[in-house]
Amino acid sequence: MIFTDASLLVLGAVLTALVLVGLWSHGARRRRLAHFLGGRRALDRVSRADLSRFGMRRTLLLGLGGLALAAAAADPHWDQAPEPIAPLKRVVLALDVSASMQATDSEPTRLARANDVALRLLDDLEGHQVGLLLYAGQPYPLAPPTLDLDALRFLLGGVAPTMASSYDPGTRMSLAIDEAMTLLARDTAAAQAVPPPEQLIVFISDGDSEAPDEGLDDALVRAGESDIAVHAVGVGGSEGSGMVLPRGTYQLGGPVTDARGAAGVTRIDEAALRRLASEGGGLYAHAEEQADMSDLRAELRTPPQAPDPDPTDAPPAWAAYDLRFLLGALGLACVLLESLIGLTLPRLVPVRAREAT
Repeated sequence: MIFTDASLLVLGAVLTALVLVGLWSHGARRRRLAHFLGGRRALDRVSRADLSRFGMRRTLLLGLGGLALAAAAADPHWDQAPEPIAPLKRVVLALDVSASMQATDSEPTRLARANDVALRLLDDLEGHQVGLLLYAGQPYPLAPPTLDLDALRFLLGGVAPTMASSYDPGTRMSLAIDEAMTLLARDTAAAQAVPPPEQLIVFISDGDSEAPDEGLDDALVRAGESDIAVHAVGVGGSEGSGMVLPRGTYQLGGPVTDARGAAGVTRIDEAALRRLASEGGGLYAHAEEQADMSDLRAELRTPPQAPDPDPTDAPPAWAAYDLRFLLGALGLACVLLESLIGLTLPRLVPVRAREAT
């Protein structure tokens, strides 16, 4: 049995002790009065009450009733094993900031559309731990998984078009997966939790890369061995679009060209993104496909399954009763019984017939 507010139990015990001291003092006065009136034999002639006798029954009932009411006021409950709680999800949002994300086939650019998708996914991940990672040819971790999603929204507000740079070409998802796994492994307490929380990586990218990512298969294997699912959200169109890097500090900007000086063209590589999600045990959705995005968002919102309770740990039958009600009823019953002690029913005196004179 556990008490929510043990101070009320102590206070009730003190008040009960005061009541018992009062009863003892009252009994002492009664005995002195009996001695003054001539003792027990004299009292038997003038009263049916025994003033020299200590009311043990009354004392026990009031003491038990006071303690029961004090225990009920302290909000008791049975000491049971806590219900299994579904663990939090731990998610890393991996946002592609490579040069191809400056294509304008998504309004206003692919990068801006990816940023908007990330903000929407944060709304679905309230109550879960979320981290943030930017990547292109190299990964750039911004935040490990945290419950403070407002901080991530603030960081996403700083994802500007100037982050895309021609000096960091390519889309190395393998390095992004390894860095995301590093972020997920930072919280040692979560890693040692039983059962462990569900861990996810969500890529938001166009999938376009200048060269094949040779380490992607091995990175996906490592993620699978760590029970980390990989989802993907595609942004951009398949028709092809040019790229214009904005001007910024230490960045000249201008159209992105190939080695021959011709305007570069980028297209979304949905095949690569679908393969990434399929081999990573996750879902793929295009940002403009509402049905696919709804399925992905529902998957992120759905809490992980709580472990099935052990039938051997089932609480006993008596644990189903409310302790406050039981102790309160016991206390009131004791007070009621104490009030009935010494109660005498009126006697029916027979009416004698008058004798005939």
